[in-house]
Amino acid sequence: MDETRPLGEKEQLLNHLHARGGLIAMQVLHVRGRLDPALVEDALSRLQARHPMLRAHIRYGKIIWRRLPPFVHRLPWFDTAGTTEIPLRVLDDPDPDAWREVFATEIRTPIPKGNNPRLRITLVRQSPDADTGHLVICADHATLDARSAHMLARQLLEFLADPAGSPQQPPLHTALPPPLEACSHHRPRGGETATYTPAIRLPEQPVPDPRKETRVVARYLGPDATARLGAAVKAHRTTLHGAVTAAFLLAVRERYRLDAMTVLNTVDFRRLGELPLPPETFGCYVDILRTEHAITGDFWATARDASFKLIAAMARDPESFSIMRFPDWRVYRREARPTIRHNGRIDGLAVTTAGESGLRAGYGAYTLEGVTRAVSLHLFGPSLFVIANEWLGGLDLSVGYAATAMSEDEVRWLTDNAVDRLGNGG
Repeated sequence: MDETRPLGEKEQLLNHLHARGGLIAMQVLHVRGRLDPALVEDALSRLQARHPMLRAHIRYGKIIWRRLPPFVHRLPWFDTAGTTEIPLRVLDDPDPDAWREVFATEIRTPIPKGNNPRLRITLVRQSPDADTGHLVICADHATLDARSAHMLARQLLEFLADPAGSPQQPPLHTALPPPLEACSHHRPRGGETATYTPAIRLPEQPVPDPRKETRVVARYLGPDATARLGAAVKAHRTTLHGAVTAAFLLAVRERYRLDAMTVLNTVDFRRLGELPLPPETFGCYVDILRTEHAITGDFWATARDASFKLIAAMARDPESFSIMRFPDWRVYRREARPTIRHNGRIDGLAVTTAGESGLRAGYGAYTLEGVTRAVSLHLFGPSLFVIANEWLGGLDLSVGYAATAMSEDEVRWLTDNAVDRLGNGG
């Protein structure tokens, strides 16, 4: 049965940015084992049949006028009628790092308009008989968040592990899931929101050989250190999100002597609305809330402040702290010039703690050796975008940055400083 619905306001914003290269969502699965393209295609076909959002393309309807940029755009609709199959490209290259070039290209290349789904995949391997491969997944963020990306990876790998078997699968969904605004916390508001928190950015810095690229620094905190961190988090009555945020805030304080910083916090709203959604709902159900924090030398005080202010923002009125909306005049008045002056940086730091990924190491004949995660930041975004996932008892960190605004040495210093703090329990 074909389904259609208009995109919600936040989905519209993400799709609008995607078309211009902003916040393109990426995930790379690094797999040991011979990957057969035909088997991967079969898996994608089954996943597409299972999730309506993977069967949807976007068509554009009536013109919407605004008094501020973008002055005009067409109302986009999700439509499952006539959507093509998820495209799979295969690249055989003897260079073991060829996947990095594919990643660099994919993260700055929007999915084109048309009846194609909002997802594409490239299988990168050294040869058809290679015992390692990399599945480079590119998606329109309007259709996928961190939880959906984990779901996609799990179900894809489960099928590859046992294509003839019948692993536990979620119920077949036939209808497109509702937009985030269907939840009571995100009903459209009249006029402007009650508060506005202006962004605090990192100091301008020279970048040798700046390139219009999004890059990632990856780190992994082992199970023992992560267990100690978890125990300390409970003892100090805060959250893992607060601890990760505090670690990077204190690294920023040490490096730049800043006493305050704004943080963009990605929040999953699946469980907070009046419309309960099944855990396996595929779509984008996150918002980005901006909070401001004083940075002291006390790790756990900073962690508690990060947690408390985010919880308070969610309880008070998340829409007032959300930056996921088409900008109003206050945003342009306060942020346009600083954003341009800072090479498109809208804040100093963004933190996503996406919880337990649910991914295993072993999938039959295949071993998942790692996952690289990122969103495109070269158009605009925070200086650092930290994505933290719990995996195999440890903490997997992907720290994205724009190579036009920060050098790799600088990002590595900040990341290593923050990871050391986390590993030492603050």
